[in-house]
Amino acid sequence: MATPNTEIRERRDLLKISPAPQPRHDAIVNHRADMHEIAIRLHYVPDRDILCPDSLATYLDAMWKIKDISLEKTAQTILEDINDQVIPSWLEIRLSKQAEHTEHDVQIEDRQPH
Repeated sequence: MATPNTEIRERRDLLKISPAPQPRHDAIVNHRADMHEIAIRLHYVPDRDILCPDSLATYLDAMWKIKDISLEKTAQTILEDINDQVIPSWLEIRLSKQAEHTEHDVQIEDRQPH
């Protein structure tokens, strides 16, 4: 049986990175995904590395194997995992889910050096 730390490392290892093409120039990188009726918006300013888009889809698919996780906890987990792998200067995660009569949004942000 895998330990919680092993599970976290395996999940984070799904996020592949590559060197930023021009690390001396700030750029805002945007990713969008829709998974399991949840709209995911990821915006970040890379430092040295950028996130490989294909690996984000694999990572997000693995995230939904975690049972009974709230949007708030999901946003926090994604933020922590991306901060661990990419180490962006600024990162914003937004998750939205619409139900029949309600909409639930969670937005979380982090800036370095925190």
